[in-house]
Amino acid sequence: MRRSLKGVLAGLIFVLLVAGVASTGLAAQGKLFEMAIFADPTTINLFSSLGPSSTVWNTFVSNSQYYTSLYTNAPPTWAFVPAAASEMPSPLKEEKIGGKTFYTSIVKMRKDIKWSDNTPLTADDVVFTYSAILDMDPNKLGGNWPSIVDPALLERVEKVDDYTVKFILKDKPGLSQWQYGMLQCYIVNKKYWEPVFANAKKAADPVKELFAHEPEKQPTTGPWKFGHWEKGAFWQNVPNPVYSGKGEVTTFYENGVVTIENPRSGFKWQSGKPEGKVELKLTEGMDATGTLYRIFQNQSAAVLSLTSGQVDFVLNSLGLQRGFQEQLKKAPNVELIENSVNGFRFMAFNLRKYPFNIKEFRQAVSTLIDREYICERVLQGIAFPQYSVVPPGNAYWYNKNVPQWGKGLTRSQRIAEAVKLLKKAGFKWEVEPEVDVEKDKVLKRGKGIIMPDGKKMPEFEFMIMTAGYDPLRYTFGLNIASWLKEIGIPIEAVPTEFNVVSSRVFDEQNFDAFLMGWSLSLYPDHMKWFFHSEQAEVGGFNAEGYSNPEFDKLADDFVKESDMEKAREKAFKLQEILADELPYIVLFDTPMLEAYRSDRVQFPYTKVLSGLQYVGAATSFVKMLD
Repeated sequence: MRRSLKGVLAGLIFVLLVAGVASTGLAAQGKLFEMAIFADPTTINLFSSLGPSSTVWNTFVSNSQYYTSLYTNAPPTWAFVPAAASEMPSPLKEEKIGGKTFYTSIVKMRKDIKWSDNTPLTADDVVFTYSAILDMDPNKLGGNWPSIVDPALLERVEKVDDYTVKFILKDKPGLSQWQYGMLQCYIVNKKYWEPVFANAKKAADPVKELFAHEPEKQPTTGPWKFGHWEKGAFWQNVPNPVYSGKGEVTTFYENGVVTIENPRSGFKWQSGKPEGKVELKLTEGMDATGTLYRIFQNQSAAVLSLTSGQVDFVLNSLGLQRGFQEQLKKAPNVELIENSVNGFRFMAFNLRKYPFNIKEFRQAVSTLIDREYICERVLQGIAFPQYSVVPPGNAYWYNKNVPQWGKGLTRSQRIAEAVKLLKKAGFKWEVEPEVDVEKDKVLKRGKGIIMPDGKKMPEFEFMIMTAGYDPLRYTFGLNIASWLKEIGIPIEAVPTEFNVVSSRVFDEQNFDAFLMGWSLSLYPDHMKWFFHSEQAEVGGFNAEGYSNPEFDKLADDFVKESDMEKAREKAFKLQEILADELPYIVLFDTPMLEAYRSDRVQFPYTKVLSGLQYVGAATSFVKMLD
C-alpha cells in the first residue's frame, strides 16, 4: 500500500501555523523514533480533527500515520498515484441514471490491504466512508470536509463488487475536486464507525455527538496505530503488525514515471514506461519499533534535547528558528537541512468594518510595509518577502507578476504613494504627512486622519503573535504599526496568544486586524476556500469577510477546471485579483530549516517542498541506525 501519511497531508489540508506548550520526556529507547513537537493534538477523532479542530499537530501524530485513501501524491515529486486503488480511475463518463444525467467513474481497489484487526479493506468501507460523510453533511462537519467531499458535487458512491466502487457525480469535477480532493479522502473502517454514526444521528446535535466520540481500538490501515497519549507530555504510536505496505518499493524514474511493487502481495503498478536512470527508490521499512512525539514548551528546550541525543528530529510546521542554526552546525551528529516552503504569513483586516473595506486603504497599508527592510536588515536574511498567496516554492502555480505594492520604494516614496492612494479614496488629515522625497526624509508625521465619511478614524486593534510564540511575526507586527502611525493611522499592535487570535478571528469574527500564517496544500485551491464569499460565515475560512462576485465565479471555475494548463491560467488570474484587492496582505515566510540526529536516523531523501515535516517525518521510511 502507498503510505497513508503523504497524500492527504500534502494534497488536501491547509492548517494554521501553530506552535506550542508544555514539556516532559522519556529517555531514548532502542529503535524508537523520537520527535519533538510543540503542542498537544486537539483530538484523536478523525472527523473532529479535520473539522474545526484541525491543527498540524493532529496531522503529524495521527491522521497521516493511521489512514489511507484511494489515491495519494507521492513525495518527493508529488506524482498522483494509487494508494488503496489498484489503477487510475476510469475516465469520467456522462450517464443517464433514473432520468437524470450524472458523471460516473469506476475505481478498482487493491485486494492486499488489511485493517489492523487483520480484516480486508473492501468496497464496503469505501462506500460507507463517503456515504456517512454525505449523510452528516460536510458543510456541518466544517473545516476541511467540504473541500474533501463536496456535497454539491458527489451524489453517492456505489459498490460494484467487493473491490470495485462507482462514483456518481452531479457535475463534471475539476482537478481540485477530483484528483486533489474527493479521491484522497481518508477511508475509515465500516465495522467500527457505522454504529458510532448511527448513535450520533439520534442526538439533538449529531455533529457535536460525533466529534465527542473518542475512538478506542479502531482498526486503521496506516503504518502506525495509536499507543498512548499523556497530555502535555507525549503521544506514542505503535506499529501496525499487519501493515500491508511493509516492504513495498516505489521507484521514481528520470522521465517522471513512478512504479510501485509489493513483493509480499505481488501488487504492481506503473504510471507509464520507465525510461532513463532511477532517480529514487523508496522501500517502506517500518524500521522503528515505534514513534514517540515528545511535547516541548519551546524550541530552546527541543534543540537542547536534540543536541543531547534525547530526540531524533524536531517536527514543526514553522521549522527551526535561525537563531539555532550556528549552535546546531557545531553540534556533533546533528544534520541541518533547508527546503523551500509552501506557506505564507500575512496581515488581514475585518472587511466588514469601515474603513477597512476600502481597497485603497489596504493598498496604502501594503505600500507602507517595507518587507525587504525587515527581512534583510532587521531579521538578517532569515525570512524572505512575499506578495502572492501562492508561494514561490510551489513553482508551477506561482505568479511572479502580481502587483507588489511599494517594492523598491524608499521610506519617503512609500509615504507619498500611500497618501496619494488614501486621498484618492477620500481620506484627509488634521495634519497631513509631509516628506522630502529627494532627501528621503519625513518632514511632518500625519495626525488625525479623517475617513471619507467625514469622521475621525478611531484607534483599532492589531492582534500580533507574542514574541515567545513567533518572534518573526512579532517583529513584523511592531514595524507595521510604527509605519502606519507615521502617517496618522491609529493602529495599536497587541501581542496576543495564538489560540485567542484564532478563536476571535474564526469562531467569533470579533476583530479589527490580525497577523497569522498558513501552511498550504499542493493544489492551490486554498484561494477559493480563503476568499470565496460562501466561506464568510462564522467558522468559515474567509473570516476577513472578502466578497467579490467576479472572484467567486473565477474561483468556482478554477476548482472545476479539469485541464491543468487552463487551471494554471485561472490560478494566475486569481492571484492577480487578490494582490490588487488585498483581502490578505501577504508579508513573508522563511525557508524550512530542520535538524535531525545523523547518528540515530537516516532519511531516504531530504529535499522536498516544505521539508520533512510536510511528509510527517517519513516515519515509515526512516532507517534507525545502530
